[in-house]
Formats: sequence, structure tokens, C-alpha cells
Amino acid sequence: MADKATIVLFSHVSNTRSITGAEKLLLFFSRELSPYFNCILVAPQEGKLTRQARKNGLNVQLLTIPLVYGMYTPYAGLEPDIRKFQEKREYCELVEWLGALRPAFIISSTCVHALPAMAAKSLGIPVVWKISETITDNDFTSISTELIHKNSDEILAISHTAASCFPEDIRAEKVTQLPPSWNDSEMMFEAWSKLRSERRRELRVAPKEPLIGYISSFINKEKGLEHFVKMAVLVSKQHPEAKFMVVGTPGDKSYYERCVRKVKLEGLTSHFKFLGYEESLPEVYCAMDMLVVPSLIREGFGMTALEGLAFGKPVVAYASGGLYEILHAAGCGELLAPVGDIDQLAQRVNSLLAVPGLAAVVGSLARERVDAVYGPAAYRVRLQGLAERWNLRYCPALPEPAGAPEPPAAAEASDSSEPAPPPQPEPARQSPASRAARLRRGRLRRGKLRRATSRARSRPRPGRKRRAARSARRRSSGGKHRRTGHARRQAKRRRKAA
Repeated sequence: MADKATIVLFSHVSNTRSITGAEKLLLFFSRELSPYFNCILVAPQEGKLTRQARKNGLNVQLLTIPLVYGMYTPYAGLEPDIRKFQEKREYCELVEWLGALRPAFIISSTCVHALPAMAAKSLGIPVVWKISETITDNDFTSISTELIHKNSDEILAISHTAASCFPEDIRAEKVTQLPPSWNDSEMMFEAWSKLRSERRRELRVAPKEPLIGYISSFINKEKGLEHFVKMAVLVSKQHPEAKFMVVGTPGDKSYYERCVRKVKLEGLTSHFKFLGYEESLPEVYCAMDMLVVPSLIREGFGMTALEGLAFGKPVVAYASGGLYEILHAAGCGELLAPVGDIDQLAQRVNSLLAVPGLAAVVGSLARERVDAVYGPAAYRVRLQGLAERWNLRYCPALPEPAGAPEPPAAAEASDSSEPAPPPQPEPARQSPASRAARLRRGRLRRGKLRRATSRARSRPRPGRKRRAARSARRRSSGGKHRRTGHARRQAKRRRKAA
């Protein structure tokens, strides 16, 4: 790791029961950056994110850092409130920790994670601010975007939608787009058929019964579960054989329970499967025939839709933010419905169910298109360009080893007979990478020294037995020392001299 610069990536959350789209994105991003940098992932607490990060070989640090939610929904007093955050103990500890580490640069994820960016900027550490959501458009949006602009060297936006909140001059100066992707090693391609048949058997869904899915990490009103239920009522009238599956942790329990009651009142209990949180999403995606994403907010991207397309499932969605971008890239623009229009949402689903096998064909074609635009290969090409740029911009090259000294040039004649002193080379400034390497070597040396000391203390010393024997002899002789031959001869000489 000595040849790689150290960078720090800040996650705003680390949920214990499930992992959100933003956490998945940052984990994937960190893992893909690891070949280029020594990545340290900072999270507020232990959770699924930190456990998966460690499994992937990432260095994890836990730091409690307050979130500034006003960056997402700006208001007039946002800047004074941020100054109050900067007076708190957590911010001071963050500044101290960053000052001691001195990474080459930091990456702060999401707009609400403002304090890491501000702490790094105060220390002169470069900042890449990663924006994966759309900042609320109101009269104070400029306050939030200007704070991000002032406290960043680059802005990394997940989509055109996420970047659109920034003024044109800021977008031109420092905004770069990096849409997400997926990890092929987690897709389990070879097992798709087996996963599908096993999971549908568990759910008691017959092979010819279409299964329509809804997935959200945390289910609340903005994610549109109620719209999904109302859409299901309309679809069931034309396709009574259709089944519906809801996956996700209730974020708003009263809202979730209201949706469950609605299903019962409509007499569709036997058609619905409420599964809660699912550990293995490949099984869920393989079991369904299509995915519906009725999000009512302007999604920064829509990771659930991308995952559904990656598993070869057609996606029906509201045309909200990044979802519009994804479905058009997949060639599925006709599967978008106006936001809030439940009738149009149901019509899109009915059109896929009208012809047997149509959903599978549409999903397969969409997967090919989305793989070309958002697949791992396309992502790594974009990321490699970014990593090379960041290395050149933020990570000074290690000093070259000095070559053999050149012979001194013939000195010009002068009045002084003393040779002129050779020019002193300017001391080379250590790069962050060399400082980090030196610190790591020091830690290794100290660790080796501690282990060697521990082993030495635990090993029996040969001198201990000899000292114990001498003590025993002294005790047995009443405490008198037995004279050696040399001592006796010296005493005899002194008596003769007397």
C-alpha cells in the first residue's frame, strides 16, 4: 500500500437492519477505487455497510458526525446553524483526526454530509463532494449549492438530475457525472433459473402467474407504496391471476399499516406478499416478472430500477428525476408514467401482461442496453479517468531516487584561493503518500518491537537458575560468602606483608 495515496470516504449513515441505495453506491465506489488509492471508509456506527466494507478489505473508521439536513431542504438560517455545528465537540474531533491523518483528499457522500467537507477545507485538504440526491428547489436552494461550491474542489454528481440544481457556471467549472453500476460477482447469473423456481415455490406463486414487485430499503410515503397498491387493484381487474410482492423495511409504520389495510379492504390479501427486509435480493429479483417504482420524489438516480434492469426485468416507473434518465437509456421510455397518475401506471403494467412472454423479451433487451451504458465495464472506464486525474491533481509523485553526482565543472579563476561551496539542494517536500508510508513503517516497527519484548519476557532466562542457586548457597552458609581461590590467595598475601 506504500505506493498509493490515502483518501477518506465519508458515509452519512450505516444502518443496522438494511442497507440503502446511497450506502450501496458508496460501498461499490470505495471498492472500485481501492486499486488506485488506500481507502478509509468513515461511518457513524457499525452496521451492514461497515461489515460488508471490512469483508471487501476496506479500512473502516467510526466517527460520529452530525448531519446538516438543511442542505437538502435549504432555509434562510442555514449558514448560522452550520456555524453552531462547527462549535460542537464532534466537529472539533473531526478536524483533529483529519489534521493528524492528512489524507491526499476526501470524498463526502450526499449533500447533508457537509461537516467533513468543511473540516477538510479548513485544513487545506482537497474535497470531492459526491451528490446522489436532488436538492429541494425553493427560494433558498442557492444557499446550499453555494456552500457546496465553496467547500469543494470537485463535485461528483450521480446523474443529470442531481447536477441540475447547480448554476450553469458551477456545472461547467467543477461538476463531473459518474452514474452508478452493479457488481457482476453478486449477480449470480448461473443460478437465476434455480433461484426463480425455488423462491416462487416458497411464495406459492405458480409458474404461469405473473409476479409484480415493489422494492424499497425504507418504505415511506415518498416511495409510493400506496400508489402501488391502488395500481394493483386496477391491474387485478384485467389480470386476476396476477400476484404482487412488497419488499422493504417500514420506515413510516402507520403509513405501511394503512397500505396493508387497503389490500385487505380490496379483498386482495391472497394476491399480496409482504416480505419485509430481504437479505438476498437476487432471489427476489429473479422471482418477479416485472418491477414497479412509483416514487413520488425527484430521485437522484434510482438504484432499485437499475438493479431490476440488470436482472433482466422490465421496469415500470413514474417519470421522476433519475428514473426518467435510466429508462430512456434502457430504451423503455414508453414504460414511464406521469408522476402521480395511477391509471397510467396500471396501463403500462397491463400492456406488458397483455402478451404472454412479452415482459421477458422487453426485460432482456433492456438489460443489454443498460449494460452498455451503466454496466461495470463502462463504469470502470469512467472511474479510471477520474482516478488518474485525481492522482495527478491531488497526489504529488514520490521523489525520484537521486542519480550519481555529476563531476564538478571547472571553477572559474577568482581572487579567492578557497573553492566556492557546492550549492545546497533544496529539501524535497514529502508527499502525503510518502508520509503515510513512513507512518505505516513506524507502526510496523513499533508492533514488531512490542511483540519481541513480549516474547522475551515470556521466555525463561538461563541466568535466573544460576542466581537462584547462589542465593540458596548463601542462605545455607548463614549468609556468608564462600571465598573463591583468587580471594584466598589475596588474603594470604596481605597476612605475609603484615
